[in-house]
Order: sequence, then structure tokens, then C-alpha cells
Amino acid sequence: MTELLQNHLLILFLKIYGVLFVVGPIALRATFRFRAKLDPQLVPKESLPAAVQQFIAARAAGITGLGFEPVGYIRISMVSGKVQSFMALFGNPRSSEWADVSVAQSPKQMKGYIEFITRCADDSQVDTNTNATAPVLYPWPSYHVFRFPQIKDAFTLYRVHRMMVQLNLGGSRPELPPKGQELAELKRRLERYGVRQQERGYMYLDATGEYFRLTWKGAVLGAWRSIWPISAIRNLLMDTTSQSLLRSQGVAQMRST
Repeated sequence: MTELLQNHLLILFLKIYGVLFVVGPIALRATFRFRAKLDPQLVPKESLPAAVQQFIAARAAGITGLGFEPVGYIRISMVSGKVQSFMALFGNPRSSEWADVSVAQSPKQMKGYIEFITRCADDSQVDTNTNATAPVLYPWPSYHVFRFPQIKDAFTLYRVHRMMVQLNLGGSRPELPPKGQELAELKRRLERYGVRQQERGYMYLDATGEYFRLTWKGAVLGAWRSIWPISAIRNLLMDTTSQSLLRSQGVAQMRST
């Protein structure tokens, strides 16, 4: 009797799980929106939600201690769905590099990370960050993204970033926009995401020209890669790869914030 009950529960679980693989892409395609035109705005620190202020403050000092100068606090409203994005942006005129503390907040949760970015005149770029979530759509070949969620401080992350720049950009010349043009460059950098996903068939621009939406290809891959245990396996593989990369570069010790 117990064995029959267990088999029945297993079959029921597999049926429900199978439904997720069918319903997930349909629901994601119906609800996903990514603004084609974004308007990042400089705002006073005091206008940010309290939790966002605290998250940024705990990490900003580590970035400025590396020679990066604050550009300002930025609000990017409703990038996708009900998600609001905030950023503390920094620039290093000596090394021509970006840094930021990015936070995404929805009604249910808040996630954030720090990152360093080196962009070159040929549009190649290295982005080294502490984002703990593996990407679900298409990575751009000249845009090298390295995620190290196990790193807990700006000093170690920047050390690793410089290593990744040397490995992937070689002698390419980094560049920053002229002072006062930081928001325009940030806007360009953010908006190219949808365009590049469209070029690879993951998104399309809707009839209004206001939003990028997912194609069936993008919806299926995005949903399936987000379903457990696939999401957990992908995050584990990302973590294993980043740990191996850190060991190969001799970065064995993580500092705490």
C-alpha cells in the first residue's frame, strides 16, 4: 500500500513538473517587458529606498578606496515589469574604468551586487561582478562577463577584474566618456541589451516601439533555465567555474566586507 502511494505521488509530481515546462514559457512570454528606451536619472541619495541606501553604503567605501570617484546615485525606473533598478556609479579617470553598486528591487525582494567594467574603443568589454545569478539569455561574444559571488569585497574583486582584463583585452585601450556624459553612456550601454537580444532571436520590438518582448525561443530558454533544478545546476556550474578560475589566478583567499 505504501509503495503504491509513493508511486502515485511520484507520478503526480512528474505531471506537475511537466506542466511547468509548458506553462512557464507561456506565462513568461505573456508578462515579460523590457523598455526599449531607458532614462537613467541622477537622484539624491535620500530619495532611494532605505534598504537600497544601506546596501550601497556598505559597499561604496571599498570602491572609493581603490581610487574611483563618485558620479552619483541613479534611478532606472521599471526596466522590466515591476522591477526598479538603482545604482551608485563611480569612475576612475586614471585607469579609465567604471565601477558601480547595482540594486534591483521588486515588491517581493531586493538583489544587488558590485561590479567593475573596462570598456575599450573597439566596443570590447570586461565586466567583473558579484552577481550570484547565472544569465538566462544570450551572452554577447565581445562582452566578457565574469561572476564571482563568492567574493565579498571590492579590493579582491578589482584585483580579479584586472586579471580578467589582461586575459581578455590584452593591449586594447580602455575609455571613459567625457565628464558630464556618464549618464548618456550608461543609457547607451543599458539600451543595447535589448537590441543585441533581438539580433540573436531572443527578443523582438513590439508594435508600439516601447518594449522588447520575448520570442518563443527566448521564452522557452528563459523559463526552462529558471526552473529548479536546472537553475540550481546552472548556478552551481557557474560557481564551480569561477572558483576554478580564481584558483588558476592564485586568488585563494576571500576577504570579508
